[in-house]
Amino acid sequence: MKLASIILLLCLVLVFIQDWKFRKIHVVLPLVIFIVSFLLIPVKKQELAEIAIYNSVFFLITLGFLTLYMSLKSKQFLNPFLHYFGLGDLLFYIAVSPLFLLKNYVLFFILSLVFAILMQFGLKKIIKENTVPLAGFTALFLFVVLMKDYFLTFQKLTLF
Repeated sequence: MKLASIILLLCLVLVFIQDWKFRKIHVVLPLVIFIVSFLLIPVKKQELAEIAIYNSVFFLITLGFLTLYMSLKSKQFLNPFLHYFGLGDLLFYIAVSPLFLLKNYVLFFILSLVFAILMQFGLKKIIKENTVPLAGFTALFLFVVLMKDYFLTFQKLTLF
């Protein structure tokens, strides 16, 4: 396993622990994840930047629609970072954006939200706060996916 992969996994664990315990993550963690993501992906840096931009734009559009929906529902503008979404969640989803092509990022985004909902309901008796540690649950989800990919790789058939 590469050093960059180990750093990424360690950062994911730290995000989970910090968000679970404090409902905050240190700003350095998403920054490290973002930088390490660029080191892990074997594509040209220009293509990787485009991937990160497309994924970030998708996420920001989704967040914009969430804000619009919640504001229309309450008949006043609601800041999503005060009511529904944490700044750490935003930074984390943008930080992991270089790891996925757009189609995979959308799938990851949806599955991570479903995972967070299931975790919140499953741990309802343990969790004392009303807030969901979204970045933490998403980091845990990505950690599990990466570990699955690392340990459960199947031998590929080659023609040569």
